[in-house]
Amino acid sequence: MARRRKIKKHTASKIIIAVVVILLIVAIALGIFYAVAPEEFNALKEKLFPSEPSSPGTQPTLEGTLEMTVIDIGQGDCIFLQFPDGQTMIMDAGSTKGGSYTSIQEHLALRAVEYLDYVFITHTDQDHIKYLPDLFKEYDVRNVYMPYLQEGDITTDIWTETYEAIQNETYIDEEGNIANCQVHYNVGDYVVSGKDWEMNCHSYLEDRYPPVKDSSSSEVKNAVSPVCFLEYADRTIVLTGDSNESNEEYLLERGVLDKDADVLKVGHHGSRTSTIQEFLNAVDCEYAIVSYGEGNKYKHPHSELMSRLEDYTDVRPDNDYNGYKYVYETPKDGNVSVFVDGNGTLRIDCDLTDDKDFTLNWGEVAASAADWLLPSRRYEVGLAA
Repeated sequence: MARRRKIKKHTASKIIIAVVVILLIVAIALGIFYAVAPEEFNALKEKLFPSEPSSPGTQPTLEGTLEMTVIDIGQGDCIFLQFPDGQTMIMDAGSTKGGSYTSIQEHLALRAVEYLDYVFITHTDQDHIKYLPDLFKEYDVRNVYMPYLQEGDITTDIWTETYEAIQNETYIDEEGNIANCQVHYNVGDYVVSGKDWEMNCHSYLEDRYPPVKDSSSSEVKNAVSPVCFLEYADRTIVLTGDSNESNEEYLLERGVLDKDADVLKVGHHGSRTSTIQEFLNAVDCEYAIVSYGEGNKYKHPHSELMSRLEDYTDVRPDNDYNGYKYVYETPKDGNVSVFVDGNGTLRIDCDLTDDKDFTLNWGEVAASAADWLLPSRRYEVGLAA
């Protein structure tokens, strides 16, 4: 009898060990899959475990706090903004490599976003608009800011789909009536504002606005990106899209860029043709955030640009000043979030803080398992009083 019990115990131990080994192998395999092909991994995860659709209700707010999050979208741009009065904005939403719409969905779910007050389109390149059709399908959008284009100027499939979505967009207003999404054009100087905050935007005046066509150069298409100064509680965040030397020089000539800014979202993924020295001197920033995809074919960010940031008197190199970061890069830091409270206290958090505080990110769970085989990424938190 005792011998039988020993055999059973030994068999049970073998089964437990086998199950643990199998789970470990699966976790490592998932981690490698996520590390090598994050977009395909997220697509499979969404297919197997679809996100729950948002339900109508009151838009949540972080009680007088401004949030600006640069979402790690691969080689592209997507910025989420939640203003202190509870209004929300997505500025651009696209990628050409290493990103997925799931990254946007996850962050909007973390913030319990049910509709978007604004979608802001800086220009029509795929790496800035690829996921906008999906966004319009999932969320009601009340206002769109877009380049000053005529119908037929840009005929790419992704812009055509995006433009049709904008034209057909409706939402339910506070009285329960169906209302059309309001379209605004990024021309000249204009202000987007709410209670206690405002975003001053600057682009080409109408008589100088360059015609943008399918045949236009990348320089022209990028140059229509406005430069926006988001201001709240005596803090300023600069948002740039793919602004480049052409429109930076134009706006400098017009004298609209002289600001004492705190945070700069670096233009055009850190291209050498963007964020020229005179622009840096004018906006006078203390922190910089660069959004790009690791190993991208454009070799963003260019070393010339990173040198300009590191040599600039107000933007300190990585690991300076007691280990706080002053130049943030999405491939290294993941989502980079800037928070400003009503007293003007500014805080910068990196990706993992979001996921640990709000929800479980299966991609990161799998990636953690893969850390045994692959180098792990470094995350840091920067603070500013």
